[in-house]
Amino acid sequence: MREDEAFVGRSLVCHLGGANRVRLEDGEDPPDLVLVIDGQRVGVEVTRLAQFTVRPDGSLGNRATDDSFGLRVVDDLNSRLGPLLPDDVDVFVHLEMPADSGGRFRTRLFSWIQEIVAAPELGFEAERRIEGAYVRIRVIRRRLSEKRIVGLVGNDHSSPDVGFNARLLLEDRIHTKHDICKDLPGSIWLALFNDYWLADADSYQLAFRALRLQHCFKRIFLVSDNGHVAELRAEA
Repeated sequence: MREDEAFVGRSLVCHLGGANRVRLEDGEDPPDLVLVIDGQRVGVEVTRLAQFTVRPDGSLGNRATDDSFGLRVVDDLNSRLGPLLPDDVDVFVHLEMPADSGGRFRTRLFSWIQEIVAAPELGFEAERRIEGAYVRIRVIRRRLSEKRIVGLVGNDHSSPDVGFNARLLLEDRIHTKHDICKDLPGSIWLALFNDYWLADADSYQLAFRALRLQHCFKRIFLVSDNGHVAELRAEA
């Protein structure tokens, strides 16, 4: 059982009455875990809700993956080039992910910032597209921080519409997990671990009722990172 699955399992145990009534066990994958409730076994499939991005060709990407790549790039720049900066300036990097080619993006961005670091001028600012990703560089006054190259990571392909994102996430995750679990015996529940913090339980409940999805799950729960559990219901 993965750490996130165990967390979801413990949260459901608490929500359903505690350890005196509910026991958590490993599942056969699928399902990911089993809850034994008053002697009755219920399989629970677990999945994570992480914001999608919509590429120009209509395909879906993962916002968390894009952000993680951008943050790793900034950390690498700081480790390799930050020590070369003079004591009076730092460098600020704004990245709008995703890049078409991660490897070429890293190489070209490193070469560009290496040129800037060689002779940085306070107030210098420039922007360009590298492998399809927008990049803006600014030389700023030295800050009270160990990091010399810092960054902001955004995403060109993400939507600010929380309701749209919630519907997209639910439709994808429920359909995907339905296909995996539809032939499993017994009662199967679905637990959605919310990693898209802009959408709360009310947002997902509205989205769920609007979608009216057909699925094999007897119950669907939303689990937040603080352990709060809410059940998504098709009707009010």
